[in-house]
Amino acid sequence: MSIKSKVVGALGLNVLMWLAMWLLFAGLMFCAAGAYMALAQRLDPVQAALIVGGGLIALVALIALVCVLATKSKKPSEAKALRSNPDNVLEHQLRPMIGDKATDWAKQNTGVAVVGALSAGVLLAASPRLRSMLGRAAMPMLTRKTMQAFQQFSDDG
Repeated sequence: MSIKSKVVGALGLNVLMWLAMWLLFAGLMFCAAGAYMALAQRLDPVQAALIVGGGLIALVALIALVCVLATKSKKPSEAKALRSNPDNVLEHQLRPMIGDKATDWAKQNTGVAVVGALSAGVLLAASPRLRSMLGRAAMPMLTRKTMQAFQQFSDDG
């Protein structure tokens, strides 16, 4: 199965899910309107609106509670174990690229690292010449990494 067909299938499913959600929402609103009209004949319109609105809020709260209970896992996952570790996932991914010394320095001096990253982003956004110079300097590495990823995907699949 090609990548294009996978993307088309995923987007098609996404569109169908949104359509189903909107249809369900419209049906819920029509049911609420019907319940309001039925209650408005016997009660004051304000009381009928409060009852129907409270019922909708209770329905949403019940659905949210079921979703929370259904997604709650009993055992801690591997991702949660990595997050609870002092060395988080991002650090594990960056350590091979920038080395142990740079990773440890960034961990100890997080404020300086954040200010440096923010100021570098502002400089890159403001200067087209700096952007093009950085792009020319990083192009060989980006090309090499892209080719490695392409070879990895073509070898695995």
